[in-house]
Amino acid sequence: MSADSSLTVERDRRVVERPERTLYADAYYAESGEATDRPVVAFVYGGAWETGARGQFARWALDAASEGFVAVELSYRLSDEATFPAQIRDVRAGLAWARENAESFGGDPDRLAAVGHSAGAHLAVLSALAPEGEFGDDSPVRTRPDSVVGISGPYAFDGDDEDGVTERFLGGTPEEVPHRYEAAQPVNHVSGGAPPTLLLHGEEDEVVPAESSEGLAEAMAAAGDEAEVRTYPEADHVFLHSSYWYPRVREDAFSFLRESLN
Repeated sequence: MSADSSLTVERDRRVVERPERTLYADAYYAESGEATDRPVVAFVYGGAWETGARGQFARWALDAASEGFVAVELSYRLSDEATFPAQIRDVRAGLAWARENAESFGGDPDRLAAVGHSAGAHLAVLSALAPEGEFGDDSPVRTRPDSVVGISGPYAFDGDDEDGVTERFLGGTPEEVPHRYEAAQPVNHVSGGAPPTLLLHGEEDEVVPAESSEGLAEAMAAAGDEAEVRTYPEADHVFLHSSYWYPRVREDAFSFLRESLN
């Protein structure tokens, strides 16, 4: 249970078995009788695809539950466990699980959003832009979210990979696995028909430049998609978790989710 006794937190809900490990989700929701019509928000943590865990979005999830959403924190295999497309398959399995179990938490399975930060933003947005089944995910349940929020995400790979993060994630260089580099970039899946998309970015992000969000938003707008980008002066890569920025970023994200899932 959370500090607010009206909120329930169910941890370690089994989602799917993978050869490397079992993946779990945490669910956050308000106790409200028989309500089964609340929008569902799935949070996807960041960490360069090689670190991170459920709990990074706990503050967000608790506040989301307090404000009338059902919130779930998903997990996925990291790049030292499995290379792409394992991560997007895991996130899509988590989104399918969230739809399948939404009503048990008081949620509406037909109103599901994905929210991610950094590598999690990449996976959340990729799940929204790429067609169903694109990565060998064969869920009978719809996995594409109905809206998506990406925060500080890398949506195109510009070849600057001095620390080898992208190479470890994709399992090789662009010359070795060109098909993975092509498939893993969300911008390459822009084709129209995407769900409503909000991209948030700090203008002083030295990990992933704000141009990443701006470029994707421009590409999506050109394809006729509903995409909005907002930047925050003097904000860095992890601004969404700072006490200074959090109230504003949360309100921006939650207002968008209420409208797009209405």
